[in-house]
Amino acid sequence: MSVILLIVVLAVLVLSHEFGHFIVAKLGKIKVEEFGLGLPPKLIGRKWGGTIYSINWIPFGGFVRIFGEGGNGGEGSFVSKPKLLQAGVIIAGIVFNLILALALIWAGLQTGLVVSTSEFKNQNEFLVNQRVMITAVLPASPADNAGIKPGTSVNNFKSPDDVIRYVKAHNKQEVVLETDKGEYKLIPDPLMGIEMDLVADAHMNFFGSIVPGLKVTWRLTTATASGLFQFITNIFRGQASFEGVVGPVGIAGIIGQASEQGFSSLLLITAILSLSLAVINLVPFPALDGGRLLFVIIEAIKGSPIKERVARIMNTIGFSILILLMIIITYRDIAHLLT
Repeated sequence: MSVILLIVVLAVLVLSHEFGHFIVAKLGKIKVEEFGLGLPPKLIGRKWGGTIYSINWIPFGGFVRIFGEGGNGGEGSFVSKPKLLQAGVIIAGIVFNLILALALIWAGLQTGLVVSTSEFKNQNEFLVNQRVMITAVLPASPADNAGIKPGTSVNNFKSPDDVIRYVKAHNKQEVVLETDKGEYKLIPDPLMGIEMDLVADAHMNFFGSIVPGLKVTWRLTTATASGLFQFITNIFRGQASFEGVVGPVGIAGIIGQASEQGFSSLLLITAILSLSLAVINLVPFPALDGGRLLFVIIEAIKGSPIKERVARIMNTIGFSILILLMIIITYRDIAHLLT
């Protein structure tokens, strides 16, 4: 079931991204050679309006082929258009992923999305089932050793402060946490090693969820961007840890867990993945949209195109690095499952 959900989620994310490139290119009178659902080999295709619309055998996302993206000029080609339009086509994929995330969060706020009560002050009428939730567990901590996982709801306390006071009063003594996933016994040393929040299920109306949806989307976007920036910075410092990085196998597991928690949780994790895809694509690295955008900016400044051979070599190197990184992460995911 997790694999099927992974395929569906990836299809939605990638198609949203590629549709952004597609629609802006079409509006800008740039020739779009093909818009495909899935990846080649081709199963079936029909040409309409100068574009081939195809369904392909490999069910992972989709793609768009824009005439002249590789540097070949000609009427209606990508490179024949103004740099501002070229940049717009490139950025559109990122923008559509942000729009998709906003739409999913907006829908989630109407269907029971779990939110922090601190973000919805004076809106208690829209929040039900308030509870203390464990949002993070530190590795090798008493909580981790006891098998407690993030997303666990604590039943026998009304607020995180109640938990903190209880733990302080029982330092080095056994404490009991009654949760929605069973009873856990552990000994604080001196802390349990958890982060908590007071959460609730949001059930807002159609229009009332728009502004909160924007706020939640903005918070998640900035948090994702900040985390990615910190990760890249740590790479150059030689301090990067891949412990929290997952590939397709890990993502499948996360999606499966989210689906078990309910439809709104699945919407949220899909929104977070869409935001992650948008933020990662902003990185000015060859083979990513950010790298393509950097090339366009360089060409605009120097007043002439980057040599096609140079651009092709840079993109090939960048793509190879990304594939190698994905193989390493996937291997870690599988090794983690087997241990």
